[in-house]
Order: sequence, then structure tokens, then C-alpha cells
Amino acid sequence: MSNSLHRKQSAKLLKSTVSGFTLVEVVIAGGVLLMVLVGVARISIQAITSGRYRTERDKIEAAIHNNIQLIQQADSRFSLESISSKEQRLACIDPGNYLKQQLEDAGGSAAVPPPVVKGINGNNPIKRVIKPGQQPGITVITYEFTAPENSIENERRVIELNPHFQSHCILE
Repeated sequence: MSNSLHRKQSAKLLKSTVSGFTLVEVVIAGGVLLMVLVGVARISIQAITSGRYRTERDKIEAAIHNNIQLIQQADSRFSLESISSKEQRLACIDPGNYLKQQLEDAGGSAAVPPPVVKGINGNNPIKRVIKPGQQPGITVITYEFTAPENSIENERRVIELNPHFQSHCILE
């Protein structure tokens, strides 16, 4: 008889321990699950947004890099011999300004148009400015653009270029 009493008590204990979760436990588990899911959703949204900005930045950087290469290529092809004899003196007096004029002259042999990229809003975010440098014989090319990321405003890339032809100029 004691054996059957022992079985009844064990069954009663087993029944009471497997009765399920309380409402408080379910609410706490739900809250923890909700916080985890919100965190995962935020990370996913941030990754998607970051990827879009990265693509936009890559387009801008590639357009600027290509334009710099075109300018360097035009400069290396632009020799003193390619300049007319009456303009050679003017070119040698101020090579930085002369190269600037040749790069910006739409019909010239050394002309390089500014980079064009269609930004997120449909506009070209890149502005190129070419000017003679403060030091004689230097041309400064500045690319300015509004960064696609919200945390960064304006960025600038500055290139200083010594005109290729000036090394062949005769000093007076």
C-alpha cells in the first residue's frame, strides 16, 4: 500500500510541475523576443540604407577618378610642340593658367568635360573647379560634392598638377 501511495504522490508532483507557464513568464518572454526582433530589424534597415549610400558614393568616386585620369592623360599629350608658336611664350609665362584654359576650352584638343553622375535626387552632385595655383606652374583642380550619407555634408578632392609642357619652356 505504501508503494501505491508513493506512486500517487509522484504523479501528483509530476502533474503540478508540468502544468505550463504563468502569464507573467509569457509576457516577459514576449517582451524579450520583441526586443530581439526590433534589434534585428534595425540592423537590417541600416544595412540596406548603408548599401544604397555605398553604391552612390562609389559612383561619385569613380566619376571623379575617371575625370582625374582624363585630365592627366590630356596633360601628358599636351606638349609645348602642340602649342602654336605665338602662344608658346604666353603658355611658358603662366603654365598653370594656360593649362586651366586649355582644359576648360570645349573645342580645344586638351579639353576635358567635368564629371557627370546622376545622384539620388537626379542632379549631378559633383562640381569641378580648375584654377591656377598660388605657386607658379601649378594647376589646382577641385572636385566638390555633397556626400550621400546624412552624417557627412560636403566633401572635396583636390589635385595639384604641374603642366607637362612647362619642363620644355626656356626661361627668360
